[in-house]
This record gives sequence, C-alpha cells and structure tokens, in this order.
Amino acid sequence: MKSAELTQWARTWGAREIPFTQPHWMETPRILKLLQQLDHAASFASVHLLTGANGVGKSALVAHWLWKLDSRAFVPVAITQASLSGCGLLSTLVTKLGKTPGFRREVNLQGVESALAELGQRRLVVVLDEAQLYSQSALEEMRLLLGLNLPEHPTFALILIGDPHLADTLRLRHHRALYSRIASHGTVESWSFEESRSYLSNSLVQVGLDPAILPPAVAEQLIKASAGHARSLELLARAAWLQAAEAGAKSILPEHVQKALESVPCVPALESAPRHPSTHTP
Repeated sequence: MKSAELTQWARTWGAREIPFTQPHWMETPRILKLLQQLDHAASFASVHLLTGANGVGKSALVAHWLWKLDSRAFVPVAITQASLSGCGLLSTLVTKLGKTPGFRREVNLQGVESALAELGQRRLVVVLDEAQLYSQSALEEMRLLLGLNLPEHPTFALILIGDPHLADTLRLRHHRALYSRIASHGTVESWSFEESRSYLSNSLVQVGLDPAILPPAVAEQLIKASAGHARSLELLARAAWLQAAEAGAKSILPEHVQKALESVPCVPALESAPRHPSTHTP
C-alpha cells in the first residue's frame, strides 16, 4: 500500500495526518511520576531501572522522554541491540559518541574518555533497551564504564529498560555490583479503561478528527481487546481505521474492529483463547 493512498484516505476523512501513528502521552499522575524519575536519573547521573510487560509502552515512553531532553544539558545515546557482547556494546557506544571504534578494548575506552571530555558541562545519558537480554559481560562493561577513571561523580546516567523479570535477574550474584548502583525503579503498567479511552479520543483530535467517528461501543471493543497495552491499542485502532478507510466509511464500525482483530497477530485479550472457536456440536 502506497503512502500516497494512505494520505489520500486521511484527507478524505478530513484528517491532517494518518490517525494512530504518533503516540499520544497523557499527563496522568502515573506517567508524570515515571517521567520525573527519568529526569532525576539524568540530573544525578544515576542508574534507573524501568520495567513492564511487553507492549505497555516502556520504549515509547523513554523515546518520548529522550526527545524532550534539553540538548544543551544532556547528550542521549540509545542502544537497542541487546545481542551485543561487552566488546560490541563498547564499540557501539564509541560510534554513537562520534568517535572511530577500534579492535582493542583500550582503544575504545580512550574513545569514550575523549568523547566525555568534549561534552563539557553536558551530561551523557545512556539507554539500554531490552536489558534483560544483554549478556553478563555486556552489563558488566556498562557498570565498569560508570566508574571510568574513578571520577568524583558518576560518568553518565544509565537507563535500563526491561521486562518484569529484569529486577530479579539483576539481584543474582553475578549482577549484584550493578544492582547495588540502581538508584530508582519505575514500573510501566497497563492503561486503565479511562486512560485508554482518553488516548483514542485525543489521538483523533490531534489529527483534526471528531472523536465521534469512534462510537463509545466501538472504542470499548478496542480497549477490551488491547487489555490496556498501549502498543496493542495503537496497532488495533490504526488497523480498524484502515479497514474503515478502505471500505469508504466515514466512521469506525464494529465490523472494522473485527477485521482489525483478525489482521493484527497480537491481541492480548484473545491470547488465552482461540480466535476462531469450533462450531462443532457434540
């Protein structure tokens, strides 16, 4: 499907952009608390742990926060390749800091030191996504970098994003040194019904659409199917809109949601039950 076709569909609906393509972050107390914890971690150059189930929006939340960081005070570096070894992680960090990586560890350490010296008063913020998948050597490399040259203050802020088991993993003996450095821990939870409904409504308003194009009963279908998972709700809502736009409709109807449920593989509320129950009568 060409992007021009999608854009035309959006215009036909009177939308400035394709709906449900940009995460909308509501200023709920829970979200604001998590953002405040991230702000504190960056300011104090401490280690922060952010956990939550798959699909609740951990990575999107941190990406949103990084985008809003003051570039005059902070230099963010996000690393998402959790398959990297300790040497690979160090080399990637050097590259993202604008230096040329080498084949020897000492060369890469010099690159990190040189980059940090050039930051001046700005503070480095390193984000490791899917941290539960990193090897022991990779996490140990990051821990050692935190104390590079034994400075008076920590070298940089480290944000670890992972699933609910990450905290327990870090408690294990071979990760205890890193675990002891964690200054704060936040948990991203599933959205409540009201938060989910607000997301759907505000996402439509953002692109210039009337929330009335998504009737309450249809919105409830989407919310229940997503089980409060931010990512799943966004995917399902967008798929339902695509079905409606392709059919030439001017609002999202139950049949569009049903087709969306059939086209999106991960539907949390249906994961424990078959999607197509047997019609066999005993």
